[in-house]
Amino acid sequence: MIRSMTGFGKGSAKSPYGTITAEIKTLNHKSLSITCNPFNGFFLLEEQIQKECEGKLHRGKVFVRLTKEATATSKPLNKAEVNQKAAEEYLDAIKKAQKKLNVPGEMTINDLISLPGVLEVNAEKRGEEIWPYAKKAMANAIDRLVKFRSAEGARLEKDFNRRLKAITSNIRNIQKYEKQCVTEYRKKLSKTLKEISREMAADKNRLEEDVAAFAKNCDIAEETTRLAGHIAAFGDAMKKSSEDAGKKLDFIAQEMQREANTIGAKSADFRISKAVIEVKSEIEKIREQVKNVE
Repeated sequence: MIRSMTGFGKGSAKSPYGTITAEIKTLNHKSLSITCNPFNGFFLLEEQIQKECEGKLHRGKVFVRLTKEATATSKPLNKAEVNQKAAEEYLDAIKKAQKKLNVPGEMTINDLISLPGVLEVNAEKRGEEIWPYAKKAMANAIDRLVKFRSAEGARLEKDFNRRLKAITSNIRNIQKYEKQCVTEYRKKLSKTLKEISREMAADKNRLEEDVAAFAKNCDIAEETTRLAGHIAAFGDAMKKSSEDAGKKLDFIAQEMQREANTIGAKSADFRISKAVIEVKSEIEKIREQVKNVE
């Protein structure tokens, strides 16, 4: 079954640091493109987030947003630590410079912690601690997203089948009109020759040659057969779930359009031209909708 590229999924997971929520929105795109927005600047999670998406999504522009909602009992995620060694080195260096330069003044704690490397936040460690919960939230969101995209895909498949049925019906009409067209041409030419000559025996060969030439020029049996084959291939591709289903369907739809154009170019009958217009209209709508298929 085919899946749509557009969709939305949301999932949550409780953690000691609060409730982690993942929201995933997807739009049409020729390949897989993932944009992440982790909370609190935890960009170290971005690589893991992308891997989670790549395993279950194949095409589309993917937007991932992670948020954290803390409670009164939640652990602080960003726990600061003072690097005492760095602080001691700073103090020692400052006191030596103060003594050598004879500069008055006192070093405060605010001055000390503002110096680079004194107050540290171990973001990497916190990222490792929060990831199992974020991963669970991501899994829930992706599961809902896939269900959403599958439901949209089912609606697309229903629409495709309806349009393929309409195209098949018009192909039958085209084949019927093609046979009638040759028969009508024979009658018309025969009548014309009768009016020109009273001796039909002398013009019989010419009649058969002209009819054969006309039939050859407007012969669309090969094109209608190929078009019917493309319709069957399109139906099979929808049933088979594959990573490049959308690309395959788009290619088949292009081939369908090519055959329809050729039939239209060969057509010498208004009824056939009218049916071809209907076929091309349905194919154009299919090609537009195929852009939504993953």
